[in-house]
Amino acid sequence: DTKDEEYYFIVSRIVGAKGLDFAVEAALKSGFKLKIAGSSAGYSFEQEKLIKKVQGRVFKHGDGGQVEFLGQVTDEELVKFYKGAKGFLALAKDEDFGITPVEAMSLGTPVVAFNGGGYKETVIDGKTGVLFDEYSTEGLISAIKKFESIKINSQDCVKQAEKFSKERFKKEIKNFINSKFPSSQKL
Repeated sequence: DTKDEEYYFIVSRIVGAKGLDFAVEAALKSGFKLKIAGSSAGYSFEQEKLIKKVQGRVFKHGDGGQVEFLGQVTDEELVKFYKGAKGFLALAKDEDFGITPVEAMSLGTPVVAFNGGGYKETVIDGKTGVLFDEYSTEGLISAIKKFESIKINSQDCVKQAEKFSKERFKKEIKNFINSKFPSSQKL
């Protein structure tokens, strides 16, 4: 059961530029538990490289290792892992938007994210998670220390995620159109 253990969670394709290498390294250096859901398309040099880097300290699903590759998970499992996580790690360096932090927050899970790309728009530093600037193992370790020293209200995370809901976008588009074309038939 995910509630019985404290862990950080990542959902990502196992490819470069997602920060997985330094997330694994940070987990091993700091001692926090990390679960990674996702798979690569075909053969993954990146996943092989990550596994070699930690030399036997990375385990497949169910082995209970400090760093656990879950592989592809069902939607139900994904919700369970998001909800059970102490925090979600969003580490892609140049992510335009990135839906996974919003998914995590929609379930009340705060986010530790690199302060770049769309994460600056979705994560409120100190309120729904922690943003960090130094894109490195040390930067992530510092961010996690900061994250663990503050109290984040899960309802604040849910409220922030609602700002990115489909319903809100539909409503705002309708309001915009109706305000620009008042004489036309209302949407």
